[in-house]
Amino acid sequence: MSSYTLYHLIIGKSSKPTLFLGYPKRKLLNTFFLSYNMDIMLYQNERLDYLECKDLQIIQDKSGYTFTTDAVLLANYIKAYAQERLLDFGSGSGVIPILCSAKTTAKELVGLELQQRLADMATRSVRLNNLSPRVKIVQGDIKDAPTLFGAGTFDVVTSNPPYRTFEGDKNGVSEETICRREVYITIDELMESAGKVLKYGGRMYCVYKAERLTDLLVAMRSHGIEPKSLTMVQPKASKPPDTVIVEGKKGAKAGILIKKPLVIYDETGVYTPQAKKIYGK
Repeated sequence: MSSYTLYHLIIGKSSKPTLFLGYPKRKLLNTFFLSYNMDIMLYQNERLDYLECKDLQIIQDKSGYTFTTDAVLLANYIKAYAQERLLDFGSGSGVIPILCSAKTTAKELVGLELQQRLADMATRSVRLNNLSPRVKIVQGDIKDAPTLFGAGTFDVVTSNPPYRTFEGDKNGVSEETICRREVYITIDELMESAGKVLKYGGRMYCVYKAERLTDLLVAMRSHGIEPKSLTMVQPKASKPPDTVIVEGKKGAKAGILIKKPLVIYDETGVYTPQAKKIYGK
C-alpha cells in the first residue's frame, strides 16, 4: 500500500443513501475531484476503495460482486489512443473503463453492464471521479451491443468475461455467479458481438482463465478477430499459468506473438518488480 489510505464507509442497516465524507492521509492531487466526490451517495454495505492510480476511487458492495486483480491486469495491457473509442463488455463496477481513463488517451470509454445494481454503482463511480462525459456506463446485454451502438463503431473492445461454464436453472442465480459463470452469455457469443461492433482493424483485449485458452482463441477467430499477442500469467515462476491476456485484431492475418510471461509473486510470496509496477505497490 502506498502512502494513501485505502478507506471505505460501510453504511448501517438503513437503506437510505448516505453522503460520503472521507479524506486520504495526504491531499489528493486533484482538488476539484476531492470537492466533487462529496456529492456522491453510498448505500447499505457499499464501500469506497482507492485504486492506487491517479487518485481514482471506486464504489463496491461487499455483499455482491467485487472486481478482481484480473481486471487490473487487463487494464495495464490495453492500448487506446486519442480519437479512439473503447467499449468494455461486462463492465461490472466499471473498474476497466475507469482505470483506462487514466492509463490511455482514448477519446471515449463506455462500460456495458447487464446487471442494474452494478451499472448503477459504476455510474456513481464515474461521477465520483469526475470522468463524465468521457466515461459513461450503459446498462444492457452484450448480445445486444451491435443494436445498442451500431456496427463498426468502436476502435477497442475489452472484457474480463465470465470464465466458467454454467449448467442448471438461471432463476435466482447470484450477482457474483452471473459475473463469473456463463449464465447469460458464452465466450463465443461475446466474441460475436465484439466482432460486429469493432471497426476493421480494431483491437480486442481479453483476460481469461488459462484452462479455457482454446475456447477463447477459437471464438475470436470464428468472429473475425485474429489473436495477435498472448501473455501467460503465472502466480509464481514455479507454478503453471492460471490466466492469459490476449490481444486480437479484426481482419488481421494469422500470426501470434507469445510474450514473456507475467509472474505475480516470487518464491517468498512477495510481488515481483513487474507486478509491483502494475498494482502500484
